[in-house]
Amino acid sequence: MNRTKILVVDDEEGYRKVLYNALTERGFQVKTAASGEEALAEFKKNSFSLIVIDMKLPGSIDGLELLQRAKEMNNASILIMTAYGGIDTAVEAMRRGAFNYITKPFSIDEIMLNIERMIEQNKIIEENNYLHSELEKAFGRKTIIGNSKEIQKVMDMISRVAFSSATVLITGESGTGKELVARAIHFNGNRKHKKFVVINCATLSEHLLESELFGHVRGAFTGAIKDKKGLFEEADGGTLFMDEIGDIPTPVQAKILRVLQEGEFIPLGDTVARNVDVRIIAATNQHLLKKVRDKEFREDLYYRLNVINIKMPPLRERKEDIPLLIKHFIEKYNKKENKQIKGLSPETEMELYKYHWPGNVRELENAIERAVTLTNEPIIPLHVILPIVRKEDGNNMLWDDLLSHPYKEARKKALDVFNTKYVMNIINKNSGNVTNAARECKIERQYLQRMLKKYAIKSRQII
Repeated sequence: MNRTKILVVDDEEGYRKVLYNALTERGFQVKTAASGEEALAEFKKNSFSLIVIDMKLPGSIDGLELLQRAKEMNNASILIMTAYGGIDTAVEAMRRGAFNYITKPFSIDEIMLNIERMIEQNKIIEENNYLHSELEKAFGRKTIIGNSKEIQKVMDMISRVAFSSATVLITGESGTGKELVARAIHFNGNRKHKKFVVINCATLSEHLLESELFGHVRGAFTGAIKDKKGLFEEADGGTLFMDEIGDIPTPVQAKILRVLQEGEFIPLGDTVARNVDVRIIAATNQHLLKKVRDKEFREDLYYRLNVINIKMPPLRERKEDIPLLIKHFIEKYNKKENKQIKGLSPETEMELYKYHWPGNVRELENAIERAVTLTNEPIIPLHVILPIVRKEDGNNMLWDDLLSHPYKEARKKALDVFNTKYVMNIINKNSGNVTNAARECKIERQYLQRMLKKYAIKSRQII
């Protein structure tokens, strides 16, 4: 069935039935309403891509008023129906954002032609919005932050490989910004007007991963009630970023190799190969060559993926970038939290600089977001950051700080320190996977999510 939802609003039952039958026969999901009030009730229950509105409606909400409300609540494409004598009103409706108008009586072919044009327009708008949002994420802000020679090497590699079609393997520890580099390569190259599609290979079982990558046809397995387009096909002409490539099961590795070698794949349950033109950028925090030696990763696939290698440096190897990153994240979360924090106290900044940052830039961003969220002063004090950057050697300072507060406040701060350290440790240990972390520490997933939210800890932060 076509996923496009259409609402038909007309007080004449005959027109409603004709349009309902014609549109449902063509696979659309159709709802009808006999008045503006009924239409508003439908808006609250469903989101419609297209709305067909008769200008003359009973009750207090006429066609123009409904048009205005529909734009505010659904932002849908709207086709106006009017009698010959109402053309002036229909023209006014177009000034207010209607796609087009047709006069009654109309032919079904005329209706369908307009609907096809509206769908095509929506598709173009959706693609433009997608491109704009992806460009914003990649380059709307200077998110590759740093002046260190290590980061400058990465930036140089991005500019050198962006217009190439070669496969890129990005290596480095978790939290160093591998996906950000992949986005920068895509949006600086000649594929930037096509899609950048992301999949985390570590989060899916073998069967689900295969279905996500290659798609399936109806009936391929239990629950496959309709055809599903895979991510290789979704990314055709663009880029597929495969994060945690080292976790791909061996049977799926062989199928990925075929795409790299032949540019084709077969969806699950199908017998016909489909051709695609996709650039693959892969990333891993694992030692892939060791996995090759241990027979856990195909050697031929490794060399196909590792045509160009970009190594992301850990934050501890580019500490001169920490002040720039802190400034950037404070500005980012000031805006998000509607705060006006000016910076860190000198002792707080020194602690951040001395800390070894096992979670890298992602951990630093999480720390700054938490600090901005929990601070109501112009300068972030040490005790907000201390639970993150101080381990055993910070116990005395931590106790001194706690004992200087009233009992209830000190008890709350101590609990916050424990919760923050415990949750960050379990989340980092499980590479941001909330389900696995909750299972390991034997608490409900929803409870862990509430603590993540309370202490402003991100399970997975793209930098």
